[in-house]
Amino acid sequence: MTEQLTSQKALKTAAVLLSVTFFAELLGGIAFGSLSLISDAFHVIADLGSILIASFAISVAHRRRPTQQMAFGYHRLEVMSALFNGVVLSIISAIIFLEAWKRFKNPGNVETEGALLIAVIGLAVNIIVIRFFHHTPDRHHDVNIRSAYLHILGDIFASVSVVSGIIAIKVFDQPVIDPIVAAFVASLLLIGAGQVLYASAEILLQKSPQDIDRVRTRVMEIDGVKDFLDVRLWQVCSHLTVGTAHVVVSVDSLDEAEPIKQNIRSIIQEEFDVRDITLECETEQSAEEHSHQFEHYH
Repeated sequence: MTEQLTSQKALKTAAVLLSVTFFAELLGGIAFGSLSLISDAFHVIADLGSILIASFAISVAHRRRPTQQMAFGYHRLEVMSALFNGVVLSIISAIIFLEAWKRFKNPGNVETEGALLIAVIGLAVNIIVIRFFHHTPDRHHDVNIRSAYLHILGDIFASVSVVSGIIAIKVFDQPVIDPIVAAFVASLLLIGAGQVLYASAEILLQKSPQDIDRVRTRVMEIDGVKDFLDVRLWQVCSHLTVGTAHVVVSVDSLDEAEPIKQNIRSIIQEEFDVRDITLECETEQSAEEHSHQFEHYH
């Protein structure tokens, strides 16, 4: 529970700092005529969206427990939010590309002193946020925290590009550098949006996050397991994987199979990060009388 509270604190602190950065870069980009600064502002809002989704998912998971009607609670809200976030970011990227093309053909003046100050502040805030995440205990094993951490790393890279671009404009007196940097940052934004959309689609299509053959091979190594069939694993959200499977055991009665089932659950949970798996169990003799081939027709 302490780690979960620490994670929430890290996410909320990062959200506040990035919100300030977003408005500073957006207003600064408009005031000083820097499209690259505006594009970086939307890159920041992309990270902010990711962090808010992560925070929302953790909060809902703890406050709204599963019910008979909602067997997995409200975990799917994370996927729906991420999908919406990906679509919005794709549209923003397209708008930035169009504006960058217009400014590339007709470059405007950039007030480099003010724009550079805002860009450096944005970079400094990102570094503060990444250090905050670096000291979070569950950064390595919580998918939400790790995702937010990687997003901030990407934003630091984008901020460095913007700072370098503004310096180059000031040194070489070439305003055309600004839309080029903006297009580059928009490309990073589009790549991030594509990854979010792809990951969301995989979850909604119930693609297995694990190699089923590898899972089956590992379970077959357990003493007492004769066969492991109809293995189906899917994600409810990015940090909750569940599944079902059919296990044939080499014992005389199902009462003797209970320790084997517990061993299977333990291994699948610990080695493959599957939170819960429902196992149908039968003996070798009864298994010979059934077929377990999965077929589905519309």
